[in-house]
Amino acid sequence: MTKVIVRESEIEGTVKTPHPRVSKVLISEFTVGATKIAMGTNVTEPGSRIPLHRHEGSEEAMFVIEGTGKLVCGDEEFDLYPGTAIYSPLGVEHEIVNTGDTQFKIVWAYGPPLESHLKPKE
Repeated sequence: MTKVIVRESEIEGTVKTPHPRVSKVLISEFTVGATKIAMGTNVTEPGSRIPLHRHEGSEEAMFVIEGTGKLVCGDEEFDLYPGTAIYSPLGVEHEIVNTGDTQFKIVWAYGPPLESHLKPKE
């Protein structure tokens, strides 16, 4: 049977700099063989951010688990707190800032996965 369960505690995170945060890829081709979706977590430290960026080939959905933050999307800003879902369409620039004094944690998903979530083609 294909692996269908991944525990966050079993996945080593990647520390992103210069804005301190840790990303864990939980569902991907590497972990369970998924080729149409990827999912993981991101924990951003107080005062840090997920810098302004966009995804040209993937839609992104996020869900706030803990902490408070701000989504900057175009010239709009939105308050973020637990229970908030976020959708980032193709090609739309977005940034998330941890505005609180505790860690800010989200679950993210991409469809299709980013290239880094897939095994290189041979």
